[in-house]
Amino acid sequence: MDLYYNILSPPSRAILLLGEALQLKFNLISLDVHRKDYVNPAFKKINPQHTVPTLVVDGVAICEPGAILIYLAEQYAPAGTTYYPPDPLRRAIVNQRLLFECGTLYKCIFVYYSPVVLERATPVETDRQKLIEAVAVLDGILQHSAFVAGDCLTVADYSLVCTVSMLVVLKFELAPYAAVRRWYERCKEVIAGYTDLTQRAVTMFQKWMEQENSKG
Repeated sequence: MDLYYNILSPPSRAILLLGEALQLKFNLISLDVHRKDYVNPAFKKINPQHTVPTLVVDGVAICEPGAILIYLAEQYAPAGTTYYPPDPLRRAIVNQRLLFECGTLYKCIFVYYSPVVLERATPVETDRQKLIEAVAVLDGILQHSAFVAGDCLTVADYSLVCTVSMLVVLKFELAPYAAVRRWYERCKEVIAGYTDLTQRAVTMFQKWMEQENSKG
């Protein structure tokens, strides 16, 4: 399996972490998003959306992180594990959390922080409010369960914890969201390789920011 990825991409890290949990060996192909590797013709031929991560299995490209996580769990997770539960109702909850991550939380983070990080622009207050509302939704989800789709770790936790790590790196104030903070610490403990992989990403991000700032 070829995995086109970038370590700075939270969805890419989610795939890598689930792959580690499932003891999978990917053929890793790193794309430098700052050099715009993802828009080269060869990659666009593989994935017309030219997004990372992209998993290629037997010549078939899967290019949405939630779809990749579900495929890996369905195909490789041992029987009895909870990564993607067999019950349709529980799967629906996992699916909803994955859609919330990509369609709401990740989008709000990207919209609010991208101009600040990439363009050194002034933050937009309405975008900040939307981000606050999204984090509050996640906090509400976690009020009565250990993980985002119940009391067992699922692929939705892999996806969301990597996205929330962006908020930590970008110094978003998580103090008001006790349930999110408890869950985040819990995931750091139970997801193998999380701390090491996240620290590698943080170090690379900081180095990149230093290079950008040095350009004036």
